[in-house]
Amino acid sequence: MRLLFVNPVHPSTPHISAVRAWRFAEALAQRGHHVVLLCAAPAGAQASAPEAIAQHDWRSPFVLACAAGQAGWLDKSRLPPPLRKGLTAWRLLRGGGELGGWAENATHALGRLAGTFSPDLVWTTFGKMEAVVAARRIARQARCPWVLDIKDNWELYVPRGLGRLMAWRTGGWAALTANSCFTQEKARLWQRGDATVVYSGVDEAFFTAAGLGQPDRGQFDINLIGGLYFRDRLEALLAGIGQWAAGLAPAQRGQARLRYFGGDVRLFAEASVRADIGIAVEALGYRPVAELAQYCRNAAVNAYIAHPGTFHHKLLELLACNRPVLAFPGETEESRALARRVEGDLRTPASADAVAAELSRLHRRWQPGGAPPAAVPAIHAYAWASQAGILEQVIQHAAGQHHA
Repeated sequence: MRLLFVNPVHPSTPHISAVRAWRFAEALAQRGHHVVLLCAAPAGAQASAPEAIAQHDWRSPFVLACAAGQAGWLDKSRLPPPLRKGLTAWRLLRGGGELGGWAENATHALGRLAGTFSPDLVWTTFGKMEAVVAARRIARQARCPWVLDIKDNWELYVPRGLGRLMAWRTGGWAALTANSCFTQEKARLWQRGDATVVYSGVDEAFFTAAGLGQPDRGQFDINLIGGLYFRDRLEALLAGIGQWAAGLAPAQRGQARLRYFGGDVRLFAEASVRADIGIAVEALGYRPVAELAQYCRNAAVNAYIAHPGTFHHKLLELLACNRPVLAFPGETEESRALARRVEGDLRTPASADAVAAELSRLHRRWQPGGAPPAAVPAIHAYAWASQAGILEQVIQHAAGQHHA
């Protein structure tokens, strides 16, 4: 099949918003489909040359990157709040948001492939409304079905009062997919349809221990992964770590370390300085997947701040590392069920005191002579290739229904 995937974020962007569309595009290309990923060109980079598609090797997706464009000439930051909100709503309705210019450019960019590539189906993932607007327009022009993927909470990303209207404005999809049961429920509420759950996959780097060697059992590393979301939750987690560290012997504190991997480096740095938790602290920011996987597989415990308004895909990656996962201050029943399904070690302390108690238990188990980590979880069903098989079935069914 000829598949068009639509996501404004270029796959070279070091951010989670670039990952889902690109990795599924790669996986479906490996399954024999001709896949074009329509995205925005990175800042300072040239747009793609559409004519290059004639010589493209379809074992990988063709990246069609067009100019990002602008929402309009008016700078809303100079407007008073009421007018600013009104302009935001207008841009959302007209072009999907601040990248409405990209949605127009994307439609024209695909038109330049006419005669070379005409999609049998369009798939787009919501996180950026501009992607949904562009996908809907393109599918109508190409007279083909399109599939809407919900990977983010509609209620968090669509301004209050516009949720139902934008669901109507972006209707006409042939099928729905969602990245979790959580977003599946949001799609049932807002899109009023039954979405097929297709989890974002786990990179192979999180499964394999090749070349890593054995972790240093004398070094107790705590990794904090991903978005931090709430200052108060971060401060409570740090307080729990500090409380645990205060009960260690000086030599043991010297062997403990907290590392942060994610984009909220400034928030982490400010909070950790104030907390003064008594152990070494490093803020490493975003790291390449293979490098992050190595850090996580060699850690004593991997932790993250849980946000009640989203599903944390990082949980599956961390469970694949064969290390305990600490989600603070709790997790959903879906996440707990996933951990049970893959025989992973998920811990959800709800307070600073509970964090300190969990770390004490994990530290005793980790020290030389302690029990080894649990067996590797049976989590390969959540690899990208496996989840791409589910997505492929949805796409093929939607295309078949269209031509029936």
